[in-house]
Amino acid sequence: MPMDRLWHEMTALALGAGIGSGRIDPVELTQHFLERIREQDPDHRIYLTRTEDRALGEAAAARARARAGTRRALLDGVPISWKDCYDVAGVATTGGSPLLAENIPERDAALVGRATNRGLVCLGKTNLPDFAFSGLGINPHFGTPANPFDADLPRIPGGSSAGAAVSVARGLGSAALGSDTGGSVRIPAARNGLVGLTTTFGLLSTRGLTPLSPSLDSAGPLTRDVADANALLALLADRAPADLEGAGLEGRRLARAQGVVWQDLEPGVARALEAAIERLARAGAEIVEERVVEFDQATELLDRKGSYVSAEAYALWGELIESAPDKVFRPIAERMRLGLEISAAQSEGVRIALARISERLHGRMASFDALLCPTVAISPPPIAELEPGGEAYLAANNRALRNTRLGNFLNCSALTLPCGEDGRGLPVGLMLMAPPFAENRLLHLGKAIEAALLD
Repeated sequence: MPMDRLWHEMTALALGAGIGSGRIDPVELTQHFLERIREQDPDHRIYLTRTEDRALGEAAAARARARAGTRRALLDGVPISWKDCYDVAGVATTGGSPLLAENIPERDAALVGRATNRGLVCLGKTNLPDFAFSGLGINPHFGTPANPFDADLPRIPGGSSAGAAVSVARGLGSAALGSDTGGSVRIPAARNGLVGLTTTFGLLSTRGLTPLSPSLDSAGPLTRDVADANALLALLADRAPADLEGAGLEGRRLARAQGVVWQDLEPGVARALEAAIERLARAGAEIVEERVVEFDQATELLDRKGSYVSAEAYALWGELIESAPDKVFRPIAERMRLGLEISAAQSEGVRIALARISERLHGRMASFDALLCPTVAISPPPIAELEPGGEAYLAANNRALRNTRLGNFLNCSALTLPCGEDGRGLPVGLMLMAPPFAENRLLHLGKAIEAALLD
């Protein structure tokens, strides 16, 4: 089989190495991905917008640098996708909503600009739910990209970085950039068999990112493996990557975070996670059963008092939504309107209480290399069951976000890794959590866990 037919199965770093050695031409590589996108996504459910001219121009520049020996980074010339909440100059940033169809920025988002300057190729912008406000990934306006792991029954991709995850899982981009406010990188990564890194709030610039909750929004990559996530984070943060050499589990102390995060798992999800943790123990990790009361306290607080995300989201978008409510997916509009019921005093009270819980949690984390828990408690349900909205949608969305949102509200860094499947061929994710700005530690540990699970 010609090598170019395998390019979409390779990691971003492997593609970058091929460009550096002269075995891969960046223009041919980009054409390969663009052809696959045209063939496999004719209805634009995955890529809302394809930036073909830009991509080919960037690839031609990468080719010239490769030939001249002036490549800017290991990933120079590698094509990736961007969630359609990142500004790309001259291209509408819809945020998944028809209401923003005419929102055409004049300049790139900060991260898009940095990636472009380091040589990454922009293939286009991927699908998401309205204003990125859902952990399910359903978008009735533009169509929902189906989870690629069930060929017979269209299932949700996870959200809100839905198209981002599916673009990588289906070989329509070597990696993707998503955003995460309550799990929007980790949920779709877990449901599509990918690595998803949620970075600490403030680590990566959100300038030019369509906001949902400015006090929580963060950026993060969705990739085929940990090494790619490490390379992308280093490039976007403009810092040295974590040293992944010699990563092992001997002597690592991992807390299996008992409490709400392990409750009500679907049986297939639970079996996959149990098997994964057993493999980690066999590989030398010390697994400690740890009751993380801070997770329970934060969950109880948010369930009782409400989340200030709705208040921030409605403050940002409420007027626009109410101007044309028929153009907003009803469950998302209803979630935003919950912000009208939350007073300023109540929002600040929740923030203060969460900050106190967060401080205690970070103290507990100091005794471990990471906390382990399921990324998502359930496997992806069929799209048709949830697209009408109602109680089924709300219940599925709440279960999708239950564990991941804790990382955002409690100011953690978090990484999800594929750890098996649920017995029906649907991927299951294992989440690692650590204190803020511990991304390099998580990536080094993640590399070791990845190796143990693949062994």
